[in-house]
Amino acid sequence: MAKDGTKRGGARPGAGQKKKTPEGTYEHVTFTPEQLKELLDSPHVSYVSRKSVSYTKAFKTHAWQRYCDGIDALQIFTDAGLNVTLLGRSRILGFFKMLRETKEKGLPFSEGNDPHLSDAEKKFTFPTPPRRANKGRPPVMSDLEVNKLATQVAFMAQEIEFIKKIILAETGEK
Repeated sequence: MAKDGTKRGGARPGAGQKKKTPEGTYEHVTFTPEQLKELLDSPHVSYVSRKSVSYTKAFKTHAWQRYCDGIDALQIFTDAGLNVTLLGRSRILGFFKMLRETKEKGLPFSEGNDPHLSDAEKKFTFPTPPRRANKGRPPVMSDLEVNKLATQVAFMAQEIEFIKKIILAETGEK
């Protein structure tokens, strides 16, 4: 149970179930008319509704190639000139999940949200691109770097001891 007393997962924000409206339906992020126009002006978008966006076959192919090269999903959309804050992280990651599932079934990408003629079974498991290193973690150091730092610490400790002896000698003379 969350800190606010609801059953929406743990303490971390966004964990658990989606929020419900007072009518009992789930919230969906809908686009305003201005946002719809902005999305339709993009050459990469083939169809837009109030709740979903469909992309061109060329964009899907290009985005998948760059994703397999290890480029971040949000960076791909930013480089394509699409508004990442407007689309939202979950919608972008869902797009790449759909591309991965399509490739795992061995199907080609389609234009917009056209359904495939047959729902093929998984032909093979497609490898996911490697994750980027967490920016918050310090980089891993080699043994040589660790030894160098340990030597510097030992040298500085000797310098401090030497300075202490000088200070004690000067104060003892006065």
